[in-house]
Amino acid sequence: MLTLSILGLGVFSPVPFVLAFIVVPRVRNRQLKEAGGRVAGVCVDISWSENSSSSTIEYVTEGGHSFRHLLQHNYSHSIEEGDVVVMAYDPNRPWRARPEHLLDKNPGGRFVTRGLLMLEGLFLIPQILWTYVLVFQFL
Repeated sequence: MLTLSILGLGVFSPVPFVLAFIVVPRVRNRQLKEAGGRVAGVCVDISWSENSSSSTIEYVTEGGHSFRHLLQHNYSHSIEEGDVVVMAYDPNRPWRARPEHLLDKNPGGRFVTRGLLMLEGLFLIPQILWTYVLVFQFL
């Protein structure tokens, strides 16, 4: 029973989501900053749906390979079709790119960050207390 409770701390807590939506994107942004690949990209398409929009930015790396980057609405509202956007990319993985002006922004967004931290408290604290009770029950 104690093992299941400790296992639940990792599986059912929001920690994996915090890692996936906040930590990993920040690490990737830092890697893109440090990688040093910068090229000019052009917005070639803007797509609209019922609740959102996205922009497609086409860029050609220094090695001559052409890629397209899909930028979601919450970042692309100021980008028009035909606009030139400086893209930061990893020369070792040129398909991994992001507009340079977005590298310092919080990739998870304030809402996601605060929401996940609240979920962390909501789920993790009761699980820790439950584990504490189980440990002292067997001692």
